[in-house]
Amino acid sequence: MAKKLVDYVKGLMQKGYDASAIRDYLLKYGYTSKEIDDAMSSGFKPTIRHEIHLSHTTAFVIIFVFLSLLGIASFFYYTPSKTETKLLDLNLESVTTTAVPGQDIIFLKELSNLGSSQRYDVIIKQEIIDVKTNQVITQKIETRAIETFGSTQTRIQIPKDAKTGDYILRAIVEYDNKKAVATLPVKVVAFAKRESCFDGIKNQNEDDVDCGGVCKPCESQAIECNDNNPCTNDVTENGVCNHKAIIPCCGNNICEKGEDTINCPNDCKKEEVSPIKITSGNLEDIKETAKTNPSKALQQCKQIEVPDLKDTCIGNIGEVQRNKNYCVQVVNSRIKDLCFSNIAKLINDNSLCEEISIDSRKDSCYFTFVLDNKDYSVCGKLTNEQLRQSCESLRQLNELNQQTQAQNQTAENQS
Repeated sequence: MAKKLVDYVKGLMQKGYDASAIRDYLLKYGYTSKEIDDAMSSGFKPTIRHEIHLSHTTAFVIIFVFLSLLGIASFFYYTPSKTETKLLDLNLESVTTTAVPGQDIIFLKELSNLGSSQRYDVIIKQEIIDVKTNQVITQKIETRAIETFGSTQTRIQIPKDAKTGDYILRAIVEYDNKKAVATLPVKVVAFAKRESCFDGIKNQNEDDVDCGGVCKPCESQAIECNDNNPCTNDVTENGVCNHKAIIPCCGNNICEKGEDTINCPNDCKKEEVSPIKITSGNLEDIKETAKTNPSKALQQCKQIEVPDLKDTCIGNIGEVQRNKNYCVQVVNSRIKDLCFSNIAKLINDNSLCEEISIDSRKDSCYFTFVLDNKDYSVCGKLTNEQLRQSCESLRQLNELNQQTQAQNQTAENQS
């Protein structure tokens, strides 16, 4: 038994494993510190011994150099490691980037933390720049807390005095004297004017300016008794000025029968439907609903406008129902892979890991079964060579531990 342990330790160290890592593994599987130390020392006993006789001066110099190197090594060993490097990736996606002056453009801001694992704050400056003059016509500055990945919807109003033409939306994230920049094209367009019976122009099928055709008859106009109300027909009958109401009348700020948002947009305004505001609390509520009514929860998820939040919501339903079919409906590949991985763990089925699209995420899914369930059947499915070697080493260590336990049990039974 001792020889097997010595051979196993020697094999791991020849593969490049650190001695402290080997010790931790062996301690985890029940070996004592003495057994581990004996195995390590037995595997690496020196076979040649040289005795060197040094003068006092030479010995003093060697000791001085040794102590100096020891001090330098201690300084670097005990000096706290440098702060992890912060690295951000910024991406912009258009929702509505064509607008008239006074309206909002809408876009999605995606921030990915590629460096530090710590949560930290960044300053985000968003500017709209005139392409012709390179001047900033408006800007919006905000502070965001970054942890791993975040996607938010942002609105910026186009100034009312902005000229029509092409502009650039530029977003700048400042952190640690660094910058991450992303841009989107923006277009400002003019208001579309609609023809009417009071626009001061002869158009439509009018016989004269704002009269005849679809408008009130020109011959019946009585300018001398005009009450300046576009919603009355002013006529003189038998020498009497009459103001007959025009019904329906587009322009009286009342949406009347026969009028709609197409033929009279000034009176019949479209009702703006406010998008559903989604927070982590909302997602948790929908996840709770999914336990008893997954169909209703799915409908609520599909009402979410932000794509990544919608995918996360659908993935939550899949986890609650432990049903991979919900993962298939997720668009974002990262969220879809996470959905398959989480359901695989919940139902203890490593075959779901094969559904994951990225090899590194697939390996992570498989290795979870190795660490949590000691399922070494997945070792051959790992694409990363180092992870596959680690899996095989853990398999050998587990078999060795089982043999040790069996021998100890036999010894106890015999005694």
